[in-house]
Amino acid sequence: MLNTVRRSGLVISLAGFAISVNTLPALVTWFSARLGVPIASFGIIFLLQFASYTLCSLTIGKLHASRKLPLLGLVIGSLALSSFLLFWVGSVKSFAMLVVVMILVGGAGGLIESIGTTLITSSSGSNRMLYTSQFFYCLGAFLAPLGIGLLLHLNISVPVIGYIVGIFSFVIGLVVTLLVYQPWRAKGEEKATEQVEERVEVVAKIEGGGGNSTLIAFAFLFLTMVSYVVLESSVANWFAVYVNDVLGHPIAKASFALSLYWIGMGLSRFFFLFFPIKHHAKTLLIHVGMMLVALLILILPIMNSGGVAVFIAIFLLGVGCGPIWPLLIEYCSIIFNQEHLLMYLVGAGSIGALSGPVISSTLFSKFGLNRLMIILVAYLGVVLISSLLTIMTTRRPALKHIHTSDA
Repeated sequence: MLNTVRRSGLVISLAGFAISVNTLPALVTWFSARLGVPIASFGIIFLLQFASYTLCSLTIGKLHASRKLPLLGLVIGSLALSSFLLFWVGSVKSFAMLVVVMILVGGAGGLIESIGTTLITSSSGSNRMLYTSQFFYCLGAFLAPLGIGLLLHLNISVPVIGYIVGIFSFVIGLVVTLLVYQPWRAKGEEKATEQVEERVEVVAKIEGGGGNSTLIAFAFLFLTMVSYVVLESSVANWFAVYVNDVLGHPIAKASFALSLYWIGMGLSRFFFLFFPIKHHAKTLLIHVGMMLVALLILILPIMNSGGVAVFIAIFLLGVGCGPIWPLLIEYCSIIFNQEHLLMYLVGAGSIGALSGPVISSTLFSKFGLNRLMIILVAYLGVVLISSLLTIMTTRRPALKHIHTSDA
């Protein structure tokens, strides 16, 4: 089992991953004007970025059975590549070059999250580490747009902003490297730990009470994960653009609004670090309800003029989104007795991240960016319906299981 220091390094690596994938959305408007490319065309970049992320994530999963893969080295190398690319991102001269840069960033991100989450899950019997890693992801996603917005407000040029973000990401990678490799440890201890790491396998911690769940029930849970991540990725990629282009706020203020979304999500996940979820179905529906309230507020005509209500609503949306991804992972492990289904559910998140940006960009290219909130409500409707169907189809088998046990 990996020691606590190493697991902490892997958790922090997700902050570096979050910074890498959340830098471009805050600069879409600037790149659009600089390169002379319509905003909607950036959906192509988001699509290819997450396609690369998904491909690398799935590929490393298949190769994970190899005993000779330097998994920790791949995490460090991916962090180094991301920081190098972010360092030069503000200096790209063409849309094609930007596409290539973000494809590489996406692939590196896929390796970081896949390997990091795998090793954390394999090394810890507690779900607390899962929420900790997701909290650090939110922390990185919050720092990226907030920092960029602050630097833009200070009239710092985008190329210089790229240098700053790249150096900051490199520092994160350096900290992760020190925590993961621990050069201060004795060689004997290090060798023993590495032998344990080579035998790491992904195992879902199945708890009792799930009963004989059906594949139909899992299909609904799979759909819930996909539709939720579609919604989350759409907010992450397009909300700042919406605030700037539709509501008329400056870029710095739009970046701040997106930061509030990540703050809300991070605080929500931080809460569940100390208060483990006991009633997963109830908690899921409560947080879906929070998301619905937030989106309905953002749809109100009064929001067209902006104001504090926009920032409150996007913060509430982040709080609602907070525990959904790890909650669905936990719910799957509790309900289903087949461990491979947990792997498929993680893959569902990659599908949502891949398809979300392009679906949203296609829809608002046809209906207008000002309809983005209505599109998000539609996504949430799918999340709500599939969640209810999941709960309904898993509850009856669970009850049968309980009655059988009592008999």
